[in-house]
Amino acid sequence: MFTENDTQTPNEQRQWSCRLDEDPAAVITARTLVATVLTGWDTDLIEDTILVTSELVTNALTHGTAPVTLTITVRTEPEPTVILEVADASPDLPVQDLPGEVGHFGLWIAEELARVTLHPTTTGKTVRAEFVLFDPPATR
Repeated sequence: MFTENDTQTPNEQRQWSCRLDEDPAAVITARTLVATVLTGWDTDLIEDTILVTSELVTNALTHGTAPVTLTITVRTEPEPTVILEVADASPDLPVQDLPGEVGHFGLWIAEELARVTLHPTTTGKTVRAEFVLFDPPATR
């Protein structure tokens, strides 16, 4: 379902990723991965992160181009941070619509809960949501 890659030392950064466009239950898979990775963290953080994951993955699957991948990075240094990155092959950047328009405010929700940045890439784009933590879990 997903792969885990230690990108630095285990105490500094851990990363998980999965491809979602071939998964008929992609949003559920993404939400489950986030919940699993963040087990033991603050409940509000988990809920916010799962909501943002749902919005970004849904947007990528609906408006983007395969392949669609989710990468979750948990970093402890220099400050505890959870980073979600949803990448797809479409070069078209998402557009934030006004809240209240049915089905068109996922990016607005994400920006209310996290620091969201858009990154054009040579193969499409990545939407990144960053959650900086002030109370990391006691044990990991």
